[in-house]
Amino acid sequence: MSSVPNRGPTLFAVCVTLLTVSVVTFSLRIYTRLFLVKAWGLDDWFMGVATIFFTLFVTSGIIGIHYGTGRHFADLEPEDAKLALKFWFLCYLWYSLTMIASKLSIAIFLLRLTISKTHHYIIYTISLFTIASGAVFFFVALFQCAPIPFFWDKDIVGGKCIDVGIIAALTYLYSSFSVVCDFTFAILPLFLIYDLQIDMRTKIALIPILSIGLVASIAVVVRFRYIETFKDPDFLWATIDIAIWSACEQGLSITAASLATLRPLFRNMGKQFGMWTPRTSMPLSGEAFPATIGSTDKFKERRAVPSRYGNISLATFVQKDDSEAAVNCSSDGKSVNQTEHSRKIHTTTTISVLSDRNIANNKRNTSWGLGRGCESGNESEEKLNA
Repeated sequence: MSSVPNRGPTLFAVCVTLLTVSVVTFSLRIYTRLFLVKAWGLDDWFMGVATIFFTLFVTSGIIGIHYGTGRHFADLEPEDAKLALKFWFLCYLWYSLTMIASKLSIAIFLLRLTISKTHHYIIYTISLFTIASGAVFFFVALFQCAPIPFFWDKDIVGGKCIDVGIIAALTYLYSSFSVVCDFTFAILPLFLIYDLQIDMRTKIALIPILSIGLVASIAVVVRFRYIETFKDPDFLWATIDIAIWSACEQGLSITAASLATLRPLFRNMGKQFGMWTPRTSMPLSGEAFPATIGSTDKFKERRAVPSRYGNISLATFVQKDDSEAAVNCSSDGKSVNQTEHSRKIHTTTTISVLSDRNIANNKRNTSWGLGRGCESGNESEEKLNA
């Protein structure tokens, strides 16, 4: 057994664990969005990109550990030290891209849950500052040395790097924006849940799922105390804590954002195992969920777009024999149904005149997959069910 001090295995364990959890939760997100909700949108694409970059971060970190990350320079061969620094440098870049993509994904997800212009402005503003600071960090990290390889190979003649204090200061700045963004994105859903027309039990169940994003910001706060280690000459040994907490931030961000989309899956599993008692006869189908931004509604084979016709909504449902189809929710307004019958397919076109209040409530509720069917006593529903 080697007596050389080595903190690399700790980083290895953290990276592998977080990557495994992130990939599993994102895979469940894929299943939920494609097969249960049947709506794959921009937030899912961005989270997929974030997962890919996080995988590259972990891969670079593991290779760097092999060559010397987590050990003292004095215990390394010169060539191994260069390679370890090279992969540390790559981790800079993958980290920045992972966080930019994940923040965009979370922002788009939250935009679908609110109709408040104030909330929209808050999300846009926070996202803009966070993404801008992340982009600045990316380019400063990329071009901190000229030529770029001088970062890991100090034998290059004529090479130079910016003062490491600038990198440390920029890390403080970016981390501050990141904490503000994480706390905002974790607290904002509390206001959204408060306005939803759902029972208190469901509201309480949603709060920890959405606020789990606070865990990622805790990792950022803890990392503050280690930022000064960027200035330590024994770089590969001293900065191991920064690498660990940066991995935690990325992994927890992806995991938390993916968990927030899995309510339809949890509900479906709960019903199958008898742990979820349905309060309505409405089926849990893809049509009961709204299409996310930029998504394609696979059930209808057309682009899913929001209605632009004021208080009038038009929806067409296709139902095969011996299968369940979603029922369009109607408000207190008038409703007209026209049904065409074919051999095995029923096509129903529903035109509903909705009040402004019901439009707002329906948008918030269906964004969570919480549609409960039509109000009792609605004549259109009775005709459709007949």
